[in-house]
Amino acid sequence: MFISSIGRRARLVLVGGVAVLTLAIPATVSADTTGGVPSIQPASSRDATISIDSISVIGKVVANVRISVVCQPFDSYDWNTGETFQTTDGSVEFANVTVLQAQGRTLDYGSIDFGGRAVCDGATVNHYEVPVSAAVSPWKNGAAVAGATVYIADRASFQDSDAASTGPLAVRLSLR
Repeated sequence: MFISSIGRRARLVLVGGVAVLTLAIPATVSADTTGGVPSIQPASSRDATISIDSISVIGKVVANVRISVVCQPFDSYDWNTGETFQTTDGSVEFANVTVLQAQGRTLDYGSIDFGGRAVCDGATVNHYEVPVSAAVSPWKNGAAVAGATVYIADRASFQDSDAASTGPLAVRLSLR
């Protein structure tokens, strides 16, 4: 009885409002909440160096990024003896590689975190090969930007740490 008591224009406005609301609900539910394109940290170094040695693309969807890390020995404190000692046994607590590639009006990206072990004696080069998957569309031959970050702690007591970041680097992706 309520609908029949209002005029034709009011019914059209009411039906139109319900239609707009019905169309708006799926759009808000399917909104992208992934956090967007990852960023690359600026270049930095604290007792460590990191470099991107090469990048090769496999099957257009995975970019194998080869990185090298050199870190310094850690000063660790022994709570039982009260003395400080040096150790070279490192634990990669956080490391990340990010690849960004402009493809026309689309920005493709991939980012991955990894961990592992490291020998931190100031001379040993620790090599890592990290597979970075394309998130938006397949990787293409051509220019891209890549960056890597590493944070290494001493495995004896986790009291000392080394860190480094490459900053954004211009690279070339090439398909095998």
